[in-house]
Amino acid sequence: MAEFRKRYAGPLAELPGLPEWERELLCARGINTPEKAEKFLHPQLSDLHDPLRMQDMDKTLALIREAIARKDRIMVYGDYDVDGVSAVTILLETLKEAGAVVSFRIPSRHQDGYGLNEKAIREMAELNISLLITVDCGISNVAEVRLAKELGMKVIVTDHHEIPPTLPPADAVMDPLLGDYPFRRLCGAGVALKICQALFGLAGVERRIEIAALATVADIVPLVDENRVIVREGMLRMARTPRPGLRALMENAGVQAPICSDDIAFRLAPRINAAGRLGDASRGVTLLTTGNPEKAKEIAACLEENNRQRQETERRILQEATNLLSDQADLGADRALVLSGEEWNAGLIGLVAGKLCEKYYLPTVVLSRKEGQAVGSCRSIPGVNIFEALSGCADLLIRFGGHEQAAGLTIAEEKIPEFRRRLNQVVRESCEAECFQRVWEYDSELELSQVTLETIEALAELEPTGCGNPAPVFLCRGADLQEARRVGKDQSHLKLTLLEGEALRGGIGFGLGEIADQGWTRVDALFRPSRNEFNGRVNPQLQVQTLRPAR
Repeated sequence: MAEFRKRYAGPLAELPGLPEWERELLCARGINTPEKAEKFLHPQLSDLHDPLRMQDMDKTLALIREAIARKDRIMVYGDYDVDGVSAVTILLETLKEAGAVVSFRIPSRHQDGYGLNEKAIREMAELNISLLITVDCGISNVAEVRLAKELGMKVIVTDHHEIPPTLPPADAVMDPLLGDYPFRRLCGAGVALKICQALFGLAGVERRIEIAALATVADIVPLVDENRVIVREGMLRMARTPRPGLRALMENAGVQAPICSDDIAFRLAPRINAAGRLGDASRGVTLLTTGNPEKAKEIAACLEENNRQRQETERRILQEATNLLSDQADLGADRALVLSGEEWNAGLIGLVAGKLCEKYYLPTVVLSRKEGQAVGSCRSIPGVNIFEALSGCADLLIRFGGHEQAAGLTIAEEKIPEFRRRLNQVVRESCEAECFQRVWEYDSELELSQVTLETIEALAELEPTGCGNPAPVFLCRGADLQEARRVGKDQSHLKLTLLEGEALRGGIGFGLGEIADQGWTRVDALFRPSRNEFNGRVNPQLQVQTLRPAR
């Protein structure tokens, strides 16, 4: 039976005017005084930290101003994901507003890989680039930065990833993890926004904050402190954005005000990411920066088609990987899944690894084999540090990198069986058995009669939710399961109705279709309250996370 655990079980703070369930929500997030509650529930743009406190910001500003004064050519070089595309957009616009001669470059995920590369450096030198600025990458590119310097370029590295043992020999290196900057978990676009803030103040930030919000949610950094301000203010700005590209993207994705973090994470970000996964990520920058509505609609339509293709290909790879489980895994004994297929799209295997990890609750590596080598993406579960686990297999790998919950690697094809054996051994020896027992957390118990539009409106004050500020989840005990049926194209979702006392609420459980076949009559339900709009009517509904037979 699924284990349900309350997120916070300590004493409740005195927060006048709030019901018990709302106080439990806030206390679970460390909000235990009226002052903290006010700052959390009503963040202000003025809460952003002084950008000059970031290490090497002074050097960065001096280099940028010198290049502008001399009319030197500047190149902004980013990554191919939403964060990289957004960071390029922010810095490109900022530098153009400052009068710079500036262009941008984003590498191909499939041909160039992540970060700086020698070919790109030499091509930039041929274009007489004088100042190279990286965004969302570069912190580990020691050799490439050294080459750029040898070819006569000045280099500014701006990144947010973990600090390597040796920093690149750039003229300035900016990363919130360096020095004593008061908030360490900005994304790449967040760092670019700090340069904008340093050059143009909060007025400059306002003009670009919706782009930083897009990246902050998509890159799964904690939505606290500065990130909470960026996303909260950015979502408000997004609802009235003057950007034709963002408006076209939102229209295609069916996103309307009021905008929430789920709209960004599950509707907007995948469409921008699709460009880099299947083709040219630079189209995302063109979309976000263009002032031409027709061009914006054209690019947005192209990204929509990319996203449709991405979904189809992802479903195919997921099905093929699932079919390989019986040959390449032992679900009863394995502590890590390692699945490999021939020439799977390397831009999509991370998404597949994430879905398999979620379904089987095991750290998962999905490898795409081609010409004797395999590239892989890894996703993990709480308590299993996949980067450390890969470190225990480093002698088998050509290269690897990442962090606790996600990583990437390259390996010779013939070493995959030994890698599978070794990774399982490392995980089994380093992780307790409890790590592999899924625990569902909830914030508070809530009667179905309390699931109202007023409650949902109050919960909107906690937005943005996500990493570091999880969306509120409630427990309803012993409800009668009045209806439970499969819905959706592949019948994988669950449509249900719960009755508690005289309160009847409908709900949807994504990916929970199998529960319809269980024959349960009374259940404990974990759910998020949400709005259901149909035929002009708005009603509260349950977005069900999981069910179990009532205890």
